[in-house]
Parts: sequence; C-alpha cells; structure tokens
Amino acid sequence: AGVESPTHEIRADADPSARSAKSIVITLANKHTFDRPVEILIHPSEPHMPHVLMEEGDMTPAEYERHLKGKNDFIKGTKKDPSAEKKTDIIRKRLNKDIPHHPVIMLNFCPDLRTLQPDLQKAQGEFIFLIDRSRSMSGVNINRVKDALLVILKSLMPACLFNVIGFGSTFKTLFPASQTYCEESLAMACESIKRIRADMGGTNILLPLKWVIRQPIHRGHPRLLFLLTDGAISNTGKVLELLRNHSCSTRCYSFGIGPNACRRLVRGLAAVSRGIAEFLAEGERLQPKMIKSLKKAMAPVLSDVSVEWVFPESTEVLVSPVSTSCLFPGDRLVGYGVVCDTSPYISNPRSDKRRRYSMMHSQESGSSVFFHSQEEGAGVESWNHSRDSEGCCPAEPDPLSRRAGTDVKASSRRQAYSTTQIADHEPCKKVPTASDPGTALVKPPLRKTRLQDLQQVSPEPWQMDFQ
Repeated sequence: AGVESPTHEIRADADPSARSAKSIVITLANKHTFDRPVEILIHPSEPHMPHVLMEEGDMTPAEYERHLKGKNDFIKGTKKDPSAEKKTDIIRKRLNKDIPHHPVIMLNFCPDLRTLQPDLQKAQGEFIFLIDRSRSMSGVNINRVKDALLVILKSLMPACLFNVIGFGSTFKTLFPASQTYCEESLAMACESIKRIRADMGGTNILLPLKWVIRQPIHRGHPRLLFLLTDGAISNTGKVLELLRNHSCSTRCYSFGIGPNACRRLVRGLAAVSRGIAEFLAEGERLQPKMIKSLKKAMAPVLSDVSVEWVFPESTEVLVSPVSTSCLFPGDRLVGYGVVCDTSPYISNPRSDKRRRYSMMHSQESGSSVFFHSQEEGAGVESWNHSRDSEGCCPAEPDPLSRRAGTDVKASSRRQAYSTTQIADHEPCKKVPTASDPGTALVKPPLRKTRLQDLQQVSPEPWQMDFQ
C-alpha cells in the first residue's frame, strides 16, 4: 500500500508504521509550475476489493440551496407547488446540470479472477471470425489464414458459440446466426474454410461489423471478435467509432497480415475494445499469434456485471451505467455517482430507510455517461424481468455473474434511466473524435433474429450473402 507520483515530487503525510491509512495528505514538494498534469498513483493494500473515492463539490449545501433558489425552474415550480416532493423532483431533474456543485463518488473494482469461487463457472464466449477475402489476400496470405483458422476452430471449447464471416466488397456468413460448437458445426466450418478464396473484390469492414453488432447478445457468452486483414480502408474513423460505441459488449482481437496492413485500423480496433493487436511480417506464421490471443480470450471472465449503490432516503443520486458487460483478468470496473443531500427539503427524514440505485449496462451508447434513478413500484421481480428483456437474449440462468452491493434488505429498488429521457435535458454538442473528426455515426436499428436449428442450415458454404 502507498502512493507515488510519476510526474512530480510529492510528500505523503500518514502514519509510517500503519499497514493501511484511512486518510493521506499529499502535498507537492516543489511549487507547481502548471506545465503538466499532476498524476498520483494509489496502491491499495487490498487491490482486488471494491474501493470508493469521494470528491467534494464546489459548493456547500447552504451555498447550493442559495444557488438553487435563483434558478428559473425552481422558482416557477415551487411557485405552483411549494411541497417538499416538488422541490426534490426539481433537484432530481437538475442533477445532470449541477454535477460540479455536488460530491462525486467513484467506484474502482478489479476482481481477482485467478482465485474463482467454487460456485462460479467459466463463461463460454461467442467467437466471431472476420476474414478478409479481398483480392489483395490472394496467394500466400489467404493460405496462411486458412491453415491458422483450421487449428483455431479445433481449439475452441464445447458449449461456446461461433461463426465465420468472409468480407470484401460485400460479406458472407457461414451461419445465419452464431451456432453452438459441436462436431457437426465444426465439420461444416472446416469444410468451408478449406474452400474459401480471395475473390470478393475490395475491402469493406464496416458492413460486416454492423451486421455483427446488430446480432443479439447471448447472456453468459461474451462476444469476441477475431479480425484478419492485410489492407487499408477509406472509412477507418467510422469503423473505430462504431466499435468504440459497442465496446462494452464486443472485444476485438485484430491481426494485420503483411506490410500493407493499416496499423491505425488494426491497433485502433484493439485499443477501443480493450483487445489485442498483432502484426505479421513476411514469412511469419499466423497460427502462434492467434493461439496466443485465443488463450487470453478463453480466460475466466465475469459476465453480465451490475453494481448496486445503497443510499439514505434523504439523498438523490445520479449514477453512471456500467462501462462493460464482462470483466476479463486485469480489467477494472469504474463507476461514478453524483450525490445530493435533500434532507433540508424533507419534513421527517428517516435515517434508517434506504434506496437502492442500480448501475446497469447502457443500451443507449449515445446517451449521457450519467444515469439517474427513479422509483419502480413493481419491485425486484419487475426489475429483473425488464433487465432481462432489454437485450435480445433468452432469460436463462447466467453461468457466471457477480454483483457488488450492500444492504440487501433495502426497501424499494430504483431503476436507472438515461438523461436523454429528461424532458428539459439539453445534451452537449458531440465532440468529434480524433479518429474521425468529420462524421457523426448514425446508429443502426436493432433487429431481432431467431436462432435456427443446425439441421435447418444448408450445408452449402458461405450461405448468407449480403449486398
């Protein structure tokens, strides 16, 4: 346990004999010259336990009350209805606007997946292989891909899901939807891989990537994308932005084959989705690099992660959605909450009564990072049903899940909703990304599909052809 700074000389005032410290006062040894940010690294004594940090707002409760009384929405609202419920409702709607004025809490959680509990099972991933079949892949490159894929497919674990997609100017899928890994589906995939050719024209990654993202997420099966390409595309920014917006559910392992592979594309796809990028030089074998990434993708993973905060009834809280739907070894979960004390507006606040705020995975990637909670009268069963029905996945028992939370006897549950649902919310103008500064991504509409039995799938290779 301890603190350090990679950028500045600091002095930390704490009990040197203590194994841990509840508070540490950090000061700069020299005068700050404002030429670079101050970075402080905190090394907790128990790194795999959830840690919560809090930063005070720029206003005290009394100062915020005076600030609030000068706002038009508060003046107009309380003029018609001066009740405590109305004042609390106005504060709740203003939380996204008044974030700097309130205390902010931050959750950091990095679970130790090497010591799994006995009652937790390994989640089997959904492996989707995107193969570049453009003309530039002809010859040695396509043969290297075929040899490596045959080995990788035979190395997958039973009960996982998989699919193979070849792309060029258009794209073709082996199955209409990801299939369960078994002897029959493996044999069909291997026969198709042996017959593929680099005969699909140019290189268009955006179309197959959109199709993959539109497919339903299967609970307990984290989506793992393996992309192999040897060229470059003209819309790299759009591709990176699309995957970035869905990185909470899709992790990409990208492979650049040959000297002409676009490094910005290959590295960018892995970076925005927390995957791994690999490059192959002339004469280098693809198989060892793919096996290395496959081992990381098959590591134990926590899926369908949700976090619950429990606060006194006299507080209003704005929580961020869960940043990822699954945690791999070394991943950390980060969540934020804005806390406002509303006890001055409640006549008889009860300190023993609690409210439960749930941080769930955001289905709206374009919404605000913060979600606000509202009452849900249907209770726990209704919340569980609504959460299961949000995604296009069956309501089956999750083979591997974990929640971080306290106070399981809390009374009512509060369901998160996006700030885009607040009537008077004015979203900030979208800031262009560095990868694609001139375009704004239009999200494709979600489309439900139905899993088909394997026997109903035609044995002809690369059956589905999309223009």
